Amino acid sequence: MFTVRNLSGFSQPFLYALVFLTRLPVASLLHKVDKETAKKSVYFYPLVGAVIGILLSVAAFLLAPLGGQLQSAILLGFWILMTGALHLDGLADCTDAYFAGHKCENPEERRNRILTVMHDPHCGSVAAVALSVFLLIKFSAIAAVIASTLAQTSATWVFLPLVLAPVLARTAALFLMSITNYARMEGMVPPSNSNRNDGLLPVVVLVAACCVALVPIDVAIGLAIALPALIFFWRHLWQKNIGGYTGDCLGALVEITELAVLIVWVALAAN
Repeated sequence: MFTVRNLSGFSQPFLYALVFLTRLPVASLLHKVDKETAKKSVYFYPLVGAVIGILLSVAAFLLAPLGGQLQSAILLGFWILMTGALHLDGLADCTDAYFAGHKCENPEERRNRILTVMHDPHCGSVAAVALSVFLLIKFSAIAAVIASTLAQTSATWVFLPLVLAPVLARTAALFLMSITNYARMEGMVPPSNSNRNDGLLPVVVLVAACCVALVPIDVAIGLAIALPALIFFWRHLWQKNIGGYTGDCLGALVEITELAVLIVWVALAAN
């Protein structure tokens, strides 16, 4: 018999994921904070992406009278605000760390240098430039997505790419976690151990299949080629340099994957 306790078994990990990955005001609803809840919360990352995507779509609809450029700028700001720039911080840390350590010839020295810089809360000039360029491209991608989808009057839901991007990006993070070991024991991810989590693969396959089923065939093919290639490249890069992934690597992958989804949509769905 389904009980409130059964519902709590799902809601608390979901709320944990929502609190961890966003700045939405739901922390007061989270009553169970322990290792088991944290471990289960990882499975709900794509659902958190769906929440972000739905809120983005609502915001895009409400901001439509402002025009494409202003609408896209505010939408990007809202996107960053919802996540508290959590993933952008990971992108900045990864950029700084890679350029600080990639020239070290000794593998152990390179690994230690990269991990040390990743852990440093300060943002270097390389990271500042990278974030500026990245946000400029993401703004342009959002504007192009909105322009292209609104031009397709027959589209079932013109804001579908704004939902797909955060969902697939967090699914990509799960995929990386399922095929790669954690590079160090300290830190907030993973919540329980440093081994790859094969149990995440069914979630990855299910979510990816549902997303692909919702999009035009050319976009589906493009995403099926581009996203795995991106994830395996990202895995190879950090496996080679630090022997696995960190929370910053996951955050950066989320940002890069969101942008990749938007670019694929613009390149293929608009034609």
